[in-house]
Amino acid sequence: MVLSYGFNTSGLVEISKGLVEKRRPSRNSLIRFDLIKNYAPNLLGHGFQKVLKSIMRYFVYTFLVQYRLPVKRHILGFLLLFLAICNRAEGQSNALYGPLGVKTELAKAGVWNTPSFDFTNDFEAYKQFSNIKGLFFKGLDYNGNQTKVFCWYGVPNGLSKGEKRPAVVLVHGGGGTAFPEWVKEWTDRGYIAIAVALEGQVPGEKMEHTSGEKLWPGHEFSGPRRIGFFEDVVIKKLQDQWFYHAVGDVMLATSLLKSFPEVDAKSIGISGISWGGILTNVITGIDDRYAFAIPVYGCGFLHETPHYSHLLTLLSKEQQQFYLQNWEPSLYIPLQEQPTLFVNGTNDFHFTMNSFTKTYLASKNEKYLYVEHNMKHGHSPGWEPEEIYAFADYVVKKGERFLKPKFKRLKRNNELVYGYNGKVTEAVLYTTSDTADWGRDNYTWQPISMRFSDSKKIISATLPKNAQAYFVNIIDSKGHIYSSPMRMVKKNSY
Repeated sequence: MVLSYGFNTSGLVEISKGLVEKRRPSRNSLIRFDLIKNYAPNLLGHGFQKVLKSIMRYFVYTFLVQYRLPVKRHILGFLLLFLAICNRAEGQSNALYGPLGVKTELAKAGVWNTPSFDFTNDFEAYKQFSNIKGLFFKGLDYNGNQTKVFCWYGVPNGLSKGEKRPAVVLVHGGGGTAFPEWVKEWTDRGYIAIAVALEGQVPGEKMEHTSGEKLWPGHEFSGPRRIGFFEDVVIKKLQDQWFYHAVGDVMLATSLLKSFPEVDAKSIGISGISWGGILTNVITGIDDRYAFAIPVYGCGFLHETPHYSHLLTLLSKEQQQFYLQNWEPSLYIPLQEQPTLFVNGTNDFHFTMNSFTKTYLASKNEKYLYVEHNMKHGHSPGWEPEEIYAFADYVVKKGERFLKPKFKRLKRNNELVYGYNGKVTEAVLYTTSDTADWGRDNYTWQPISMRFSDSKKIISATLPKNAQAYFVNIIDSKGHIYSSPMRMVKKNSY
C-alpha cells in the first residue's frame, strides 16, 4: 500500500496536536492515525528506523529535557508519534492491519458489491414457515476456492408488490446457525430478515463430529469453521481466518439485502447474539450502512473477562498481539455511527459486566442499554426481549422514544439520585457487594425499589454501605426495561 505525503502529513499533524493539547481528534483523523500506525512500520526500513529513532530520542532529550528549549506543540507530538511507530515496528513479525486495514482488505474482496445468489428448495422440510425461503450467495474465497453461504430469508406476510419494508441482518453465535425461528420473530413485526450461516452450515440435524462435538451439517462449498477463540490467527493469513470470513459474509448479506426491491435500503439494521454480538460490534465500526445495531451479550474488552482472558493465554504471543491489534471489538466500537442498543444479563459468564459496561461507554454514538437480572445465555433468550424490537421500531419506524436513566449524584448520606425522561411506572436499583471475580457464580445482584418524584423526573434510593457496583433499571407502562450503565462505588467520593 502506498501513502501519499500529503495524506500522511495531515494525519500526523492533526493527531500530534491532539496528543499534546489533549483534544479529541476527529473521526477522519482517527482513521488516518490508524492507517499510519498500522502501515508505516511496513513502509520504513527497519535499519533506517533504528538510526533515525536514536536521533529522535537524542533530540527530544537534548532540546526538551536538558535545555528545555521551546518547541511547537505539533512538532513535539509528531516526534512522539514517530517514536511510537518505530517501537511498534521493532516487534512486528506478522502483518498487522487494524480496523482500516481490515476494511481495506474487505473492500478488495468486494463485500460492498452485490453477490450472486440463488434461492434453493433443498431444505423445505426445515424452513417451518411459508414466508421464509433458503438461498445461497457467493461468499469470500477460502484457500483459493470459491465459497457459498446459506441463509434463511423472510418477508412479512401480506407484503404488497412495490411495497418496501425495513430489514435486519441476523448474526448467530457459537453453536448456532441460521435459525428460521429468529427470522420469523422479525417478519411477524413487519421486518424483512436474513439469517446468515457463518460456518458453512446448512439446515439439518446436528451430527457427531470426529472432535466429539455435535455440529450442524455442512456443504462442499463452505468457508472455514471457527476454531476456539481466534486460534487460527497468524497460523492462517488474514483472508483465510474464520473471523475475517464471518465479517465479510455478513457484509455481503447486507449488500444482498440492499439489492432487493422490497427492502428499504436506508432502514437496514443488524443484530447478533454472543459471537454474533462480537461480530456486530466489529462490523458496525467499518460499515456505516446500518440504521441500527443490537449486539446481544457480545461486547468488547474481551481480554478483561475471566473466560476470554484465560482463552487468550492459550494463544501464542504473536497470536495474542494479532488479536489485540486487529480483532478486539474495542478497536471498532468508537468508530460506530448508528444508534445502538446493548443487551446483556447481569451474570453472563462469557460477557461480564465490567467489559460490557466499558463497551457501552466506549461507544460515541446514540446508545441505550438493556440489562436483565440473571438473563440466561443462548439464542432463544437472546432474541426474546421485546425491547429489541421496540428499539428497532424507534429508529426506523419513528416508534416511541427510548428512555434512559441518568445518574445525577450520590449524596453524603448515601442517597443515590437518577433522572429520567418519559413515563416510568417502576424503578429498581441493583447493587452488588462482590466484584472480585466477575464470573457468573461468584457474585449476586440485589434489587432495591426506588422512590419517585414524577414532577421532578427523579428517582432515588439509599445505596447500601457495602455496595461496590450498581445500576438502575426503569420500567415503562408496557413493561419495557431501560438500563443505566453500571457504576463502581468510589469511597469518599460524592
